[in-house]
This record gives sequence, C-alpha cells and structure tokens, in this order.
Amino acid sequence: MELILKADGVPERKRVRLRRMRMLATGLLLAMAAILAGAVLLKPRYPWLAWVESFAEASVVGAMADWFAVVALFRHPLGLPIPHTAIVPRNKDRIGGELGRFVEQNFLTPENIVAKLQQLDLVGRAAEWLAVPENSRFAARSVRHMTPRLLNAFDDRQVEALLGQTFVHFIAGIDIAKVSGGILSAVTAGNRHQAVFDEILYAVASWLHRNRTVLKEKFGEKSTLTPAFVDAYIVNRFVDGIIDLIGEVAVSPRHELRLSFDEFLQSFIHRLQNESDFQAKAEALKREVLDRLDLGGLVGTVWVEIKHQIVADAESENSVIEAQLADALARLAGAVLEDQPLRERLSTETYRLVEAGLLHVRHQISTLIEDVVKRWDTRDVSEKIELEVGRDLQFIRLNGTIVGGIVGSVLHALLLAIQ
Repeated sequence: MELILKADGVPERKRVRLRRMRMLATGLLLAMAAILAGAVLLKPRYPWLAWVESFAEASVVGAMADWFAVVALFRHPLGLPIPHTAIVPRNKDRIGGELGRFVEQNFLTPENIVAKLQQLDLVGRAAEWLAVPENSRFAARSVRHMTPRLLNAFDDRQVEALLGQTFVHFIAGIDIAKVSGGILSAVTAGNRHQAVFDEILYAVASWLHRNRTVLKEKFGEKSTLTPAFVDAYIVNRFVDGIIDLIGEVAVSPRHELRLSFDEFLQSFIHRLQNESDFQAKAEALKREVLDRLDLGGLVGTVWVEIKHQIVADAESENSVIEAQLADALARLAGAVLEDQPLRERLSTETYRLVEAGLLHVRHQISTLIEDVVKRWDTRDVSEKIELEVGRDLQFIRLNGTIVGGIVGSVLHALLLAIQ
C-alpha cells in the first residue's frame, strides 16, 4: 500500500481524502444554490417547482449552518473573529489537559490494564515462547548485545566512587557487635557449631601429622643438648598424644574440651550482645579496619574488574553468559509451563507489580500528554485534529444538505395542507 508522507510526517492520503470530501460537500452546496436560483426564476411558469424551491432552499440553509459549525471548530469562518469560533485553537491547552485526564481516568486504570493482561496470559505466552530453544537463545543473545552498551554508558570513576562510598557507609552503619552476636547465635542454634568444632579438630590433627618433621626441627633447635633420636621420640609422643586427645574429643559429645568450647562461645555471644564496653571495643576494631583498609578503592577495583570480564564475555561469540542465560531461561520457562500453581503465582505477582507501578506513573503519563499538547503549535494542533476527524465532519455537511432539503419539503407539504 503506497503511502506518501509529508515532511511533517502526516500521511498525504489523509490530506487528499479530506480535500475530496470538502470539494464534494461544497459542490453539493453550490448545486443546491444553483437549483434554488433556477426554481425561483422558473416557478412563475412552472408552479410545481415550489417543491424544488423548498427542498433546495432548506438544503442551502442546512449546508451553510453545518459548514459554519464545522469550520468554527478549527478556524474563524471567512477569517472573521466571530465569538465562539476557532474553538480548537483557542482551547488547545485545556483540550490537552482534558485529554490527559480522560486517558488517565478511562484507559490507564489498573482494572483495564490488568484485565487485558489476564486476557493475554502474559506469563504463559512468555513461557511458551522462551521454551523454544531458538527463542531463549535469541533472548539471551539480545541481552548479551545490550550489556556492553549498558555498562559502558556509566562513568567508571563515578561508579567506583558511588560504590565505594555506599559500601563504606553501609559497613560504618552496622553494629558489628550485635550483628556478630546474632550470626553466632544462629550458628550455635541446634549445636551446629559443634560440627564446626569437629572440623577444627580434624584440621589441627591433620596439620600436626603432616608437619612432624618441621616440629622435630623446631624442637631440636631449642633442645641442643639432646640427641636427634630423643627429639624425634619426644615430638612423636607429643603429636600422637595430641591426636589421641582430639580423637577422644571427636567421639565424646560431653568431653570437657567440647563443653569448654561451648561455654566460651556462649559467653562471647553474651558479651557481644549485652556488654557495652565489649561492644565499644568491637566498634573501635571496625573503625580501625575501615581506616587502614581502602575499602572504597577495593570495591571500585572489584567493580572495574567485574565489568571488564562481563564486557569481554559479552563481546565474544562464544559467550559463557549467553549460553548460561539461554539455558536458564529455557529451564525457567519449562518449569512455569509444567507447574500450574507456579504459573498462577507468577501471573498474580506480575499483575500486582503492574498495578502498583501504574498507580505511580499514570498521572505522569497524563501530565506528559498535557505538556506535549501545550508545546504543539496552535495551527499544527488544529491541522492534526482536522486531518483525523475532518473527513467525517464533511459527511455532516453532506447530511445537513440532504436532511435540510427533506425537512424543507416536509414543511412545504405541511404549509400546503394548512392552507
């Protein structure tokens, strides 16, 4: 379908159709005027032309009235500043505001949008589309192509400074003593810390067994008067004794060392959560660490490295991120399609998010419509509206001409009947 566009982007076809309808309506008006003139001139010779005169006269009146009404919407008829004409140009700003509010109150309502989304089954259709391997790969590829541009849009120095400051402020605002106490309390619940204690014991026993030679050398350096075989005997006996002790602790839930470790840990948690002086020491230690370590710079460096790794992967045709993302999307889609309750929950949450977001932005959309209309040139607004509805308004002129003629004939008949 051929469509010629003007420089302003308005389809020329609309202009042509409007022009044709104007010519048709105006032509019919002129034809009725000519018929009226002919009937008036010839009526003395042909009395029956009174019917034609009545029809044509009323048609001209109806056509002129409708012409005036249609033209008055967009401009002053004949250029005359007649009151209550050029309605659209004079009320452009008010029309924009009313249009924005009309769209907000009648279209951008949560009920309308959510109902449409429910009808479309957005989650289900998206899952069906992503379940096709080619589609999930296409989606992942699109994300990969977009990622470098998105990340490179940010200034690294600003991001580093922002992340560094945010991280430092976050750490500085943490009550390290109470947080640590809470974490340790969670770890010790249900004696889970005893498993950690067992791992520590195992690690100590393994280290002692692997480093017997080092221990012998160190013992020999401090005991220069004893022969090497005596040093070896003493060290081996010491290490074996420690390993045996660790073995006893490992198999005995009520061993003294295990109970002592538990008592120490509970006391430490209590001091962290309740003793102000201990909490002050923990806070001082935190501040000292923050002062000595450039955490902001460290976070910034990590950001730059992560960004470079992501960009490098995204620019590669063998992208790991793309492959993993495509696989994750396909698996997620499959899970949604197979699990109806999950599909319904996702749909419900999607509708809630849309509804909540719409309540925040629909007034901004209304304001946007109003502002855009206000920025439009008055003449352009009239032209845009006239091009959209002007052809139908010309039909009003045609109808007015015909209906006016019919009414004129009816009135002529009534007058004859009365006479």
